[in-house]
Amino acid sequence: MTPFVVNDIELSLERFPPVAEQQLQAWDAADELVIAQHQFDAGEIWIFNDHFGAIACGLRADDSDRPLRWINESFVAHQALEQNLELNGFEPLDELHQQVEQLKGVDAPVGVIIKLPRNLRLLTNQLDWLNQYLPAGIPVVIAARQKDMPTTLPDLTRQLLDEVRPSRAVKKARLIYGVSCERNSGQPLLNSWHCDEINQTVHNLPNTYGSQRLDIGARVLLDNLPKCGGTMIDLGCGNGVLTAAMAQKNPNCDIIATDESWHGLEACKLNTTQYNDRIEYLWNDCLSGVDGGSVDLVLCNPPFHQQQAVTDHIAWQMFRDAKRVLKTGGKLRIVGNRHLAYHIKLTRLFGGYDTIASNAKFVILEAQKRRQEIDY
Repeated sequence: MTPFVVNDIELSLERFPPVAEQQLQAWDAADELVIAQHQFDAGEIWIFNDHFGAIACGLRADDSDRPLRWINESFVAHQALEQNLELNGFEPLDELHQQVEQLKGVDAPVGVIIKLPRNLRLLTNQLDWLNQYLPAGIPVVIAARQKDMPTTLPDLTRQLLDEVRPSRAVKKARLIYGVSCERNSGQPLLNSWHCDEINQTVHNLPNTYGSQRLDIGARVLLDNLPKCGGTMIDLGCGNGVLTAAMAQKNPNCDIIATDESWHGLEACKLNTTQYNDRIEYLWNDCLSGVDGGSVDLVLCNPPFHQQQAVTDHIAWQMFRDAKRVLKTGGKLRIVGNRHLAYHIKLTRLFGGYDTIASNAKFVILEAQKRRQEIDY
């Protein structure tokens, strides 16, 4: 648990899911800076990409009566916000959204806070929408650590905001002030490309993982897909390339496609419409809520980042959840970089593994659930 001080009020913030042995903070200097220096008048603030709810909690501590509207496409971020509001005795926010398009028809705010996302396509999408649907002149503040600011950011902000000016750096974080305008980047909502491996066009929303090209790990896994006549899960489905491939290869297989990214899951729906009579789509934190001992196969290409932090706790959670939901005899098949040493985790959880395929960079491993267990 990390102390976070706003106007001499000490808040307790945790990342989600909490990881006791890791010292990763649930906030950074950019969160502190934007809470202290946003310069907005009284009224509703819109908050974008607030990873663990630090900005919302800080603004709530600063002024408990100010209305807040919170937008984030990450299921984990929504869970973190709920957790940290409750942890500090704040009421839940009433206005929660997954993407900016859901704000159409809502009255304009007095200001917009955008925590800089890793993906500039998402930032561009958000600024384009604000410029299209809000009056010109609405204050916008982008908050980021300096090391997270790409060299293309100044040009992008000048293109899509007026009156752009950077703040002074504080604790290696900086704000970019601007106001909405009537310009637009021309970036389409969907980025689409043809995937030869499944012989179809793949559509991607702005923050869909692998939106520019087929992920290398996914390509390796596509060459080594298993057969399944029962129920399988594409865990962390992203744009649904693996979901579509499994549906093509296994016409009698029922599929659960799950991702914590709203943009990923919505893209998966777009890319698997021809199979959606046998696909269930879950916006979820790993496999929370999926019945134990209910599926025959789990496919997984685990991420090893949570926002800007490199971490293995997501892979651990995925593997543990997979073991819980698998039937006895069910299998988990994963792809990963060799250096991540997933074979050690699989051995600890499942008692062993098989190497299905490998090359100089990637390895495909499979572990089988040997017996039914109650607790993990």
